[in-house]
Amino acid sequence: MMAWREDDLRNVYLPFLIGEGVGNYFTDPAFLSKLDQSPQDDPEAAVMHWTKVFGNTGLTWDDLAFLREHTNLPILLKGILHPEDAELALKYGVDGIIVSNHGGRQVDGAIAAIDALPLITDTVQGRIPVLMDSGIRRGSDIIKAMALGAKAVLVGRPAMYGLAVDGQRGVKEVLQNLAADLDITLGLIGKNSVNQIDESVIVEAQNLD
Repeated sequence: MMAWREDDLRNVYLPFLIGEGVGNYFTDPAFLSKLDQSPQDDPEAAVMHWTKVFGNTGLTWDDLAFLREHTNLPILLKGILHPEDAELALKYGVDGIIVSNHGGRQVDGAIAAIDALPLITDTVQGRIPVLMDSGIRRGSDIIKAMALGAKAVLVGRPAMYGLAVDGQRGVKEVLQNLAADLDITLGLIGKNSVNQIDESVIVEAQNLD
């Protein structure tokens, strides 16, 4: 990750830099304790402090031990795209893996999450749950992910689009539509539930010719 310079921030459009989407920081007592004034009184200083703590390049695999020490919650490691990282995740005792390229917004040309998924599930071999995130837009996307070994999928941007259009009701409608599309697609491929999904429902595109 590249380091920000304060001068650079004025030339970049990022909602976080105008205080949008950082409410989890601006209401956190540990974050607030580092500020001379509240985010309401000095929003620029709060944003600048956020840029210093977000994206900690000093984090390593060993920091998972700190998380384990301080929580009884399951630890799901998001952003796994390589089998070697999946092996390390197993070694460090995480409770699950989320295969994700963060919606393709981290590294141009990164492998698609759906392409990385079978490599990860082959490595994990069912020892911990594997979930998938990035690009889930319709019922068929869910089916493909589960056919390649995902236990579940995560849905991000569609829910945000629904929120932007119609608040809570918009989010609910997006998720209802996604569930309905999944149900219809299951019927069209001759399945009664997601528990019946396996690799037999998909083929590799290059094998169609």
